[in-house]
Amino acid sequence: MRYLFADCELDTERRELRCDRKIVPVAPQVFDLLDYLIRNRDRVVSKDDLIKAIWNGRSVTDAALTTRLNVARRAIGDSGDGQRLVKTLPRKGFRFVGSVKEVDALKGAFSAEPAIQRPEAANSLPDRPSIAVLPFKNLGGDPEREYFADGMTEDITTLLSQTRDFVVIARGSMLSYKTASADMGKVGRELGVRYVLEGSVRTAGNKIRVTAQLIEAATAIRVWGAHFDRELTDLFVVQDDVTSGIVGALHPQLLAAEAHAYRRQSPGSVDAWGLAVRGMMALTSLTKENLDAAADLASRAIEIAPEFGLPHGLRAFALGYRAYTQWGRDWYADAKQASSDINRTVGLQGDDPTALFLAGGASHFMARHRASVGMLERAIEFNPNLAMAHGLLAISYASLDRPLDGLAHVETALRLSPRDPMTHLFLAGQALCRFVAGDFQGAVASAEKGIGINPGSADNHFYKAAALAELGQIERAREQVMRGLRFVPRMTLLVIGRAIEGNNSGWARYHAALRKAGLPE
Repeated sequence: MRYLFADCELDTERRELRCDRKIVPVAPQVFDLLDYLIRNRDRVVSKDDLIKAIWNGRSVTDAALTTRLNVARRAIGDSGDGQRLVKTLPRKGFRFVGSVKEVDALKGAFSAEPAIQRPEAANSLPDRPSIAVLPFKNLGGDPEREYFADGMTEDITTLLSQTRDFVVIARGSMLSYKTASADMGKVGRELGVRYVLEGSVRTAGNKIRVTAQLIEAATAIRVWGAHFDRELTDLFVVQDDVTSGIVGALHPQLLAAEAHAYRRQSPGSVDAWGLAVRGMMALTSLTKENLDAAADLASRAIEIAPEFGLPHGLRAFALGYRAYTQWGRDWYADAKQASSDINRTVGLQGDDPTALFLAGGASHFMARHRASVGMLERAIEFNPNLAMAHGLLAISYASLDRPLDGLAHVETALRLSPRDPMTHLFLAGQALCRFVAGDFQGAVASAEKGIGINPGSADNHFYKAAALAELGQIERAREQVMRGLRFVPRMTLLVIGRAIEGNNSGWARYHAALRKAGLPE
């Protein structure tokens, strides 16, 4: 069922809230609260009604209920003062008073298109892998912690569905596995999923440990595992923090697992998704050879499925960076093709966060920083846990003299995915942000960390060189430039100067610092 009201749409099948045609990320309990109020809009619902429906009758303070209600109001553009949509009736309860139109997709009033379509022909969108989140186990046996484990399961299921790279099995289909000891192969066969995420919750005093692991169902091989230790303060805050940490770390691991799985297949059996995901993993190192491979894999995927936006974004990213580094035979031809692929990506999958990340990254490398910021911000609106979008947004912010905003996004990226294959790029963003902010010692430290992870990271070499030049350490800066030129021998001040957009004092200072450090004209 879809409920249309004001400029919003609440889709109970997809569990999505959209306002002004944009997805509004909300916690599962907030979604359930809105759903319950709208479904019961013909009457006043009491506090007890809400507690029974949303919290399954558990003890909830007035403050917790008020907090969730205020979050729900803000999500739909309402407020406690205005009460345009959700009205509070003192000592009685609450009522949804906005005008609502119900759309039942099954009856055909309006048709809600599925997020992923099954391929009917060679040129249709490819199937994407599926994942099931098993109910998290409450190992301590404390009944008061049971709702926390249930909340973890629901929140992870909801947030994973925002990635759009994977089909996520609805939580209702998983309830039968709550009490049984699950056989991963059986779960995979019964639900038709490739991956299963299982986890547990254990408490000791005022501390809680959440453990999660991702299993490839067919082989029972553990793809990824981690545990998260937190102090038990505000349970909702802890739950949101751990959930975002799991989903943020899980996304790149799923892509890597997919790339590895497709490498085991014969060349003739690889589909557009398999080619695209292998290309995604190839570009993470940002080396010449791997970018060439990513561009080639993307082109092959486009031949198979030209209406699939992700490979267009992948090719745009690879060629955009290749144009910036001058690695190809003709940088202008690379830039022209990347521009075409950016437009194609946004036209085909403008609501896909991973596709938007790729298009936004390509725009940044081609010195279209404002366009890059717009696409990356939109990617994060759709999927707030997409670490790679946060990391690259930091570089674009720094390029527009917004280093403090950029540093906040770097911190988010490193928190969400501390072992991300693109961590060297996150640290490059941190180095540039610190440089633009005038923290040259900090810029050197960040760049050195990035070089330690990926010695071929040319960006980190040049950011370090620029910072050293500003510190007056000219000889060290010149040595650092020479190290960077080993990886990008055609890099010049002319190329760096193309990225000075408008009154961009930070990038202009970077350009001047590299001149002092000896980068060729």
